[in-house]
Amino acid sequence: MPTLTTSDRCSFCRIVRGDDPAARVIYEDERVVAFFPTKPAVVGHVLVVPRRHVPDIWALDESEAAYLGRVCVRLAGVVRTALRPEGLNVIQSNGAAATQTVFHLHVHLVPRRAGDAMGRIWPARTRYSEAEKDEAWSLLRAACQTGVAVGDGPSGEDRRKHLELVQAVVTRMAGASANVKTWLLPVVTALYGFGVTERSAGLALLGLATVLLLMYIDANYLRVEREYRQLYDVVARNAAPVRAFSLDPSGVGVPAPRPGSRPGRLSAARRAWLPGWRVWKSWSILPFYGVLALIGVVIAISGVWRG
Repeated sequence: MPTLTTSDRCSFCRIVRGDDPAARVIYEDERVVAFFPTKPAVVGHVLVVPRRHVPDIWALDESEAAYLGRVCVRLAGVVRTALRPEGLNVIQSNGAAATQTVFHLHVHLVPRRAGDAMGRIWPARTRYSEAEKDEAWSLLRAACQTGVAVGDGPSGEDRRKHLELVQAVVTRMAGASANVKTWLLPVVTALYGFGVTERSAGLALLGLATVLLLMYIDANYLRVEREYRQLYDVVARNAAPVRAFSLDPSGVGVPAPRPGSRPGRLSAARRAWLPGWRVWKSWSILPFYGVLALIGVVIAISGVWRG
């Protein structure tokens, strides 16, 4: 039985493909489709979706966003001309917490009239402290200052050169990791070999210490390589503001701190110097160095026992 893809299960993708005969499509072109939802909030409620299956705004690229925005502006004019509403809501939700129920990005164009069934969409009153607002303001302002101005983003050629620089760092880290293993094997082989022939636990322990030291160094190479791979992905998809030609991966792929939280120096140092478990358990770290370390332990125990 064939496996269903995400787009096969998506109700909006079926409309895009023309597989839903009940769909009321009002506009379509090579990139977007606009149609009535099955249960509209008001009469004339329109959904505008990209043809490509995009789950949310974070997976949308800039060219798609620009085209989708232009179509929404034009269709808003069509709704105003045809239906003569008193107002219009343009709503785009992302994630279940934001009331997204179909995970194919869509923009709601909702014509409004006083007293209609849609009702209020904003709370009548909120009670957020000035400290909470200042915290959110400082986080967002700092994040925006690390990027480029809207409308002044890097050209395609600049982004290609940026990706080449990031890829060069990734290649360098991968090469450094390979060099560590290249140096390790003959040194450890010699130490373990003499440990066996001389029945010396000391030589075996020296080899074991060498394995653990180079394991730590190699794990950090891998950690840095993965950080730059994340940076490469962010630059390639333009998924977050990054300065043009920046080679600073800090903050990329790291969740924002909770409002009011203050990371301590110890946790910051741990992140900077101690790779996470995902790095340690990589096939190039734990299985490789773990076997060599286990051999050293066995030889050391054997040397002590024979001595």
